[in-house]
Amino acid sequence: MSAILQCFIIDDEPGAREVIRKFVARVPFLEVVGEFGNAVDALFQMQRLKPDLIFLDVEMPEMNGFEFIRSLKGNMRPKILMFSAYSDYALEGFEHEVTDYLLKPVSFERFIRAINRVTELPALKTENKEIKQPDLAAAMPLKLPSPTRKEQNGSDFLLIKEDKKLVRVIPEDILLIEAMKDYIKIFLPGKTIVTLNTMTKMETMLPVNRFIRVNRSNIIRINAIEEIDGNQITTIDGKKVDIGITYRDVVLEALKKAAENK
Repeated sequence: MSAILQCFIIDDEPGAREVIRKFVARVPFLEVVGEFGNAVDALFQMQRLKPDLIFLDVEMPEMNGFEFIRSLKGNMRPKILMFSAYSDYALEGFEHEVTDYLLKPVSFERFIRAINRVTELPALKTENKEIKQPDLAAAMPLKLPSPTRKEQNGSDFLLIKEDKKLVRVIPEDILLIEAMKDYIKIFLPGKTIVTLNTMTKMETMLPVNRFIRVNRSNIIRINAIEEIDGNQITTIDGKKVDIGITYRDVVLEALKKAAENK
């Protein structure tokens, strides 16, 4: 018999809790052990019930989702799937190291992909048990369509999938790309996009002569570099990025070629 992941549902909307409860009932290795209309009540039950996974709303009275996360002690923190009707909180959610961020209304297919992310992480452990990773691969295909490059009036652009929408991004607007687990952050002037993708795929989509990978986690548009001081790059918007040791020669050669082509 497969080990069970014990779950909390924390959301002030009864309808939202009902949807998640029905989704959980369809997954054999998930079990709801606590359902709460506010985060304060849930916080007081954490030590007693020790959930493995929490379905957590962002906007709630008394204590919001981020305040709840900050209230958890290190050894109390389970995996967290965060839910919201707004994409604005996605970046903050990943900064709080939530496992996934889902936009309401959530489809069952999207729910399954989030659960699969939980089970792909190292084995979950609690005080008295270790839970092995169930395999959902056979139950639900998990591949997302990759962003595609288009041509229009001689100027290329990317279609980047952000939550449920496709965002048109012109490569020349990209300042910096940063890896964040299975997601990447694309920094644009006055805006940041968070998308499910890999650095390797992004490299294949970007113009080779305009972008350069400077370490394992960062790609920079070459003419967005303001200065290089030792092994540190400063971008035109003031962000500082270290050049990886194994990338230094490649970076310097690319910058040299860029200067020669001006």
